[in-house]
Amino acid sequence: MSHRAAGWKIRLRMQSDNSGIETVFRDCLTAFPWRGQQTEEIIRLRHAISLSDCLVAHELSAGLIGFLVLERKKAYVSHLFVNPDWRLCGVGSGLLGVARDMARAPLQLDVDTQNETAVRAYKAMGWIEKVGPDPNRAGQRRLSGP
Repeated sequence: MSHRAAGWKIRLRMQSDNSGIETVFRDCLTAFPWRGQQTEEIIRLRHAISLSDCLVAHELSAGLIGFLVLERKKAYVSHLFVNPDWRLCGVGSGLLGVARDMARAPLQLDVDTQNETAVRAYKAMGWIEKVGPDPNRAGQRRLSGP
């Protein structure tokens, strides 16, 4: 998938994308308190990528601008991050659209309760809260995509 006006494209992750993925991940989470130590969060991300499909959004001059990690069989998005400079350019919805096509089912994801901007963005795209509070997911809300 590509967005001609913005110049970005979505493709499957290549090994050479790993450092860019981690850079976007760190940059995005500076606005939120880490759930654990930064090292632990990076290890979780690396583990998720090793077991799942990973899509990246890439722009020729900017490089890697976003990524999504998809557990295809569960249609579950474990990670979705877009570089702050590229938000509101359709990158997140583009990644979600490609992931939905790959999963062939409506997607699910958990979003941090304190990330009100993301919750509003998902709801604007037609996502709904799937279940109420779950003690196993403290501080998170489970959403289901259209």
